[in-house]
Amino acid sequence: MAGSNNVRTQLVDRSEYDRRSEVQAFDDSKVGVKGLLDAGITKLPRMFLLNQPVIEKKSDSDAVTKLIIPVIDFEGLGKSAAQRADIVREIKDASENWGFFQIVNHEIPSSVMEKVLEGVRHFHEQDPEVKKQF
Repeated sequence: MAGSNNVRTQLVDRSEYDRRSEVQAFDDSKVGVKGLLDAGITKLPRMFLLNQPVIEKKSDSDAVTKLIIPVIDFEGLGKSAAQRADIVREIKDASENWGFFQIVNHEIPSSVMEKVLEGVRHFHEQDPEVKKQF
């Protein structure tokens, strides 16, 4: 369909695809995303594309992606059991369907978040054999 304007292209053919098995195999490998990059992958694994949006191509050089990252609001987390259950459900849904999400109103100081990111970077920079232990 090259050359036509306003072409809507679905990123993934969802027929007969077992995402759960692919995710399990990825988890069992214990190499993580950095391990995939270190292995030299040139194409994103299908499990990372399953829930991606449709890309609208306006021209061959211009694509607009409609992407909404799940946002979970922790405000009122401790106010009631019902509100806590709703927040837990949102986390579960975002984790299962997206694999990531953004949390707002978590009250974690920026200095703590920076130290966590530093620790995560340090962990992922280690040799794969060291990371596999965890």
